[in-house]
Amino acid sequence: MDLCLMTAKKALILTFLCGALTACASKPASNYYSLVPLTAEQGSITRAPVKFAINVQPVVIPVQVDRPQIVLTDPDSTQVMLLNSSLWSGPLADEIRSTLARDLADQLGTIDMPITGASEKQPFWKVNVLVQRFESIYGKRAVLEATWRLSPVNVAKRQQLACRAVLSTTVGEGMSALVSGQQKNLLDLSSIIASQLRGGKPTADSRVNNCT
Repeated sequence: MDLCLMTAKKALILTFLCGALTACASKPASNYYSLVPLTAEQGSITRAPVKFAINVQPVVIPVQVDRPQIVLTDPDSTQVMLLNSSLWSGPLADEIRSTLARDLADQLGTIDMPITGASEKQPFWKVNVLVQRFESIYGKRAVLEATWRLSPVNVAKRQQLACRAVLSTTVGEGMSALVSGQQKNLLDLSSIIASQLRGGKPTADSRVNNCT
């Protein structure tokens, strides 16, 4: 009787292990994506480097997309889809901040530096960005809506500026195309902000509004 019971238990354990191994084998591999470009855009610096530094603050993003998974939006409904096999390489807010800081530094010919590392007379601009929409619509478009505030520190004759923009890039199929679309949106946003930092006036770009 005991022998039969032991045999039954072993059979049950083997069945469980086989099922677990099969599940692991069928689970799709995770793919990781980053918004931070591997290299600077060629020709990104077309004017003389500026004489101030920048300090890009932590970026605030919608809670709906503040997840490790890439979140897809269904344009025909209120449904969103979390892709468990398509993940960001780091927290999305950090990815966006790092991308903006990299793009701005490249376009302005300056550095992104922490406030704690600045001297008392160091001229720099504090850049605050609030992302209100970060939509990824598979095979169609990537949408970025953001507001930002630029605050001068030790920069003579310049005033604080705040603006809003809605940027959209058409994309093809595939996750890499979708991520590249959001990279393009962030690069466009950086170009708008860089232009404002150089000139101090709201841009004439039709995608930008509510500048104060």
